[in-house]
Order: sequence, then C-alpha cells, then structure tokens
Amino acid sequence: MRHLCTLLALTAALLSGCATVAVDRAKNVSSAGIAYAQATAGVIDVAINASLDASSERQVRAKPRQPVVSEADQNARVANLKDLDDELVKNVVNYIRLKRSVTAVEAYFKALQQLADGSTAEATEAAVKSLADRLNGLNDVLDKAESGKPLISEEKKGAIGGLAKVVAKEIHGAILAKALERDAVTIGRTLALQELVLKAASDDIRANLSDSAARFYTDRVVGPYKTGNIGDAWVDDRRTYLKVRALGNTSEAVSAAEAAAKQMQTVWERILSGEYSAKELTAMLKDTEDLLAAVAALKDANAKK
Repeated sequence: MRHLCTLLALTAALLSGCATVAVDRAKNVSSAGIAYAQATAGVIDVAINASLDASSERQVRAKPRQPVVSEADQNARVANLKDLDDELVKNVVNYIRLKRSVTAVEAYFKALQQLADGSTAEATEAAVKSLADRLNGLNDVLDKAESGKPLISEEKKGAIGGLAKVVAKEIHGAILAKALERDAVTIGRTLALQELVLKAASDDIRANLSDSAARFYTDRVVGPYKTGNIGDAWVDDRRTYLKVRALGNTSEAVSAAEAAAKQMQTVWERILSGEYSAKELTAMLKDTEDLLAAVAALKDANAKK
C-alpha cells in the first residue's frame, strides 16, 4: 500500500510538472502575441503621425513669401488644403482599421492565455470566441480597405485554410485545442492581412521619418554649426540626430514591424502544432522597439524648439 501511495504521488507530481511546463510555454507564446500587437500598434501610431506631420511640414516650407494675397489666391489655398486633408483622412482611416485589428489580436491572446492557464469558465471560452468573431468582421473590412479587391492571394488563402489541420489536440488539452482549431484560420488571415497593410505603413514611415530627420539635421545641427551658434542645446540635438540615424532612419529598422508580422504567422502555426518557440519574433520586436525609441527621441527634441 505504501508503494502504491508513493507511486501515485510521483505520478501526480510528474503530471503536475508537465502541466506546469505546458502552461509556462503557452504563457511565453501568449506574451509574444501580446508584445507583437503592442509594438505593431506603436508603429501604426508612428505611421499616422509621420504622414500628417510630413504633409504639414511641406506646407510650412512652401508658404508664400508675402503674407498678403488676393481673395482668389486665398480661396485656391483653402481648396488645396481641403484636398490634402481629404487624402490624409483616407490614409488615417486605413491605419485606424489596421490598429483595431491589431488591438483585437492583443485581446485575443490575453483571453487565450486564460484558457492556457486552465480556466474552464464559460465566460472565458465565450470571450475568446467573441474576440475571434470580431476579428472576422475586422478582417472583411481590412481586406478591402485599399482597392476593394482582396489583398490575400489564392495561394496564401489555401495555406491559411489548412491551419486547423495542424492543431495538436493531445498537447493543448480539449478546451484550448477546441478554441485553436476553431480560430486557426481567423487568426492566420488576420496576421496575413496585417503584414500586407504594414508593408504600406513601412513605406510611409521610411519616407516621412527620413524627411523629418533630414529637416531636423538641417535646421538644428547644420544651420547653427555653419553660423557658429552652437552650445549645449546643439550638442543634445546632434546626439539625438545621430541616434535616430543609427537606430530608426534605416530600411532595416523600419521594415522590422513588417517582418515581425510575417514571423508572427510562423509563430501562430507553431502554437497550433504544439511548438512554443517564439525567440525569433522576440528578436525582431527589439528592432521595432529601437525604431519607436528613435522616433520618440526625435519628437521630444522637436518639442524643445
């Protein structure tokens, strides 16, 4: 009897240990999904501000030398500003759609974590399903946001459609596996769409951040240096510019968000199949964080004019 009790205790300990490992792995994966969403949301904010600020800066630098203009010229300027604003609003609306999708992904991974932790509450299961349903709706809007034509190729659709088949039910447990199998295609489609839309965002950030950094360098670093009007403020500005140039004003750093969205699709497939490694994604997110830090530094420096 004593041996039987000992055996049962050891078995329970082993099962508990395996469960703990599974939960810890799932936590890491959920954390990666949440970190991806948060970093991507930050990049979207940068893209919005970059597009708006770049347009405004161009207008400031192109302003007429003489402040007094005719009524006809004034009316023409108002009409031109309206056209510029309308185009910017369309652009920002698309970014807002993307951010809603990314925010919903973050909420989904948070809810999924509760299931991975062993929550059997019906409310938790319902919340996960509700978030997946919301993503389905957001996907339909995002997929046709640009030209009215679907963004995802037929080949990609076929690959996404097979995701449910790779769910490792024996590893995830019944409740989590049910949710993963149900939502495999939805999340796969969401991440694919985010990658495609982020590609356009990366182009905007690259162009506008480059313009912003160049203007900052001309006005706050080169200009004072040429005239000899340099001091502590100039030292700070030069340091800021060089950091932005090194960390944020490069194709590699700006493209990090797009690459992370692509890698997140691989991570999602690993989640489904029972693999829990997200190290590559974590490294990519560091590049994105460097970009955001550089942008924040430039913004703070500009605010000190």
